[in-house]
Amino acid sequence: MPWASGGVSNYTIEKFKTWLANKHTSISRLNSLWGTNFSNFNNVTITIPIHTNNHGNAMWYDWTLFNMYRVTEWYKFLKSEIKKYDTEAKVHLKIMPHLWSDNERIHGIDLEALTELSEITGNDAKAANNYMWGPEEEWEANYSFKWRELCMGYDFMKSVKPNNINFNSETHFLSTTKSRDLYLDPAYVRATYWLAHTYGMTANQTWYWARREDGSPRNGLSVGNGYAGSNNHQPRVTNELESTIQDLNSFSDEIMALQRQRKPIRIFYSKTSAINKETHMDDLFELYEALHFDGISLGFASKNIIEKQDNSLWDVIVVYKTEFVTQDEFTSLQTYLDNGGTVIIDAQSFKKNEYGESLSSLNASNGRLLSNATISSIKSSAFSILDSKNNLPEITISETNGANSKGCVWKIAKNKAGNNVLSIVNLGKTDATLAINLKGVSGTTITKDLIKGIEVSNTPTLKPYEVYFVEVTDANSLSVDEIETEAFKIYPNPASSVLNIQAKIGSDIIIYSVSGAVIKAFKTDRKTISIATENIASGIYLVKISNDQKTETKKIIINDK
Repeated sequence: MPWASGGVSNYTIEKFKTWLANKHTSISRLNSLWGTNFSNFNNVTITIPIHTNNHGNAMWYDWTLFNMYRVTEWYKFLKSEIKKYDTEAKVHLKIMPHLWSDNERIHGIDLEALTELSEITGNDAKAANNYMWGPEEEWEANYSFKWRELCMGYDFMKSVKPNNINFNSETHFLSTTKSRDLYLDPAYVRATYWLAHTYGMTANQTWYWARREDGSPRNGLSVGNGYAGSNNHQPRVTNELESTIQDLNSFSDEIMALQRQRKPIRIFYSKTSAINKETHMDDLFELYEALHFDGISLGFASKNIIEKQDNSLWDVIVVYKTEFVTQDEFTSLQTYLDNGGTVIIDAQSFKKNEYGESLSSLNASNGRLLSNATISSIKSSAFSILDSKNNLPEITISETNGANSKGCVWKIAKNKAGNNVLSIVNLGKTDATLAINLKGVSGTTITKDLIKGIEVSNTPTLKPYEVYFVEVTDANSLSVDEIETEAFKIYPNPASSVLNIQAKIGSDIIIYSVSGAVIKAFKTDRKTISIATENIASGIYLVKISNDQKTETKKIIINDK
């Protein structure tokens, strides 16, 4: 039997009969599709749990779709009840994204519908690096950890509700029932949390199972029954998690810019094909994986996304191995083409409706309809479209590693100074040597480690799990005068009578208390400004200095006069 598909009540069966009557209208239509001979909808019977040998037939499709419908209706009811008593409440569900990114659909969870209904995107996205028992999975051949649910799941949820807060309230990046590692590399901690935040996670709650004072596991946490090998039993892991979160918070503007990138390539997601095909999500992941390692922020398009969102948010929709679609899904993509959209489609897609009946063909209409047979040709066409719109990354990265495929995933976004901020995570199993270069620049590409504040190599070698977070600039882009005035200086510190601030002319200066109260705010009209502190109470203050190159906040101390 499929996962999470237990028996149901008579109430649910009666509700299913009503749903069938509304969907099919006539019992003859149902009998034709199901291969049955029911006299009317009241006499319909179905064995639940439904057996997997029904996968792909009309009965399977109808029950699976209804199961999603009834769960979604249940959520609507609960949400309305909460809103009765707190109209300001932000409602969400904690959903396991693998129920979308994996192939199963019989469980009733419609991630798209439930995310649409949520004011906060709730989830407990997971990662895994060291399975305690088999069977071996596909990712283990090429990658140092399982990232499919995390990256693909977050890209989908961000596509459905781009502006939602994403709260992972049960963060299983470090340990799951099957994945526990008593010798966990702290670099893995940084890799997973860094990846999650750059893809969409806004906040998270990492679960801890504490030991007793003497170091022994608490009741129920023995090796056989729980999380005795959990992350909080390993100080090096907990320390790295804290350090990683601090670094992410320190560069929150840049991290959020990476999260909020426009997603120019959208992979078409059909719930219909996901229900009818046993390995549909494996097929979509095959395409996602091929597009994932070239600095392009990927997204998804569905019927609802196309109909409800501004279609200028993307440049092209790619359709791959999506044989089954409803007429409504078909119409949404045809309307997108009618309105001038661009679609790349393979020969297998959009051939049948949900019950295997033939559909007419899409036509280009006012848009562009490109037929490509292979993933490599789809990728080439999609990147060519982005190039024609000047929407490819301004950075090129070549990778050399000990594997047959790329392992470093990367993203770029602009900071306040207008420079490219580059985030790289090595997902691969081997060391990877990179060559990072800005396109079309006259000088050497300079990479500055943003966390350490020092210049680093633009040809680094990254170990598995390693994160590389740098600002990328052209060595010839700054004049000598700009280089000289780039640094901010505040002196003396502590100050007792006069505080001197040296910054580029035109910089915005704000001095505020640690509680956030603004003490002084002004724009510089010369390189060095002297401020008398006699009317500023002694204590600790923050000075925020911003210009078109950078923004910095420094702590200062004002002493008694």
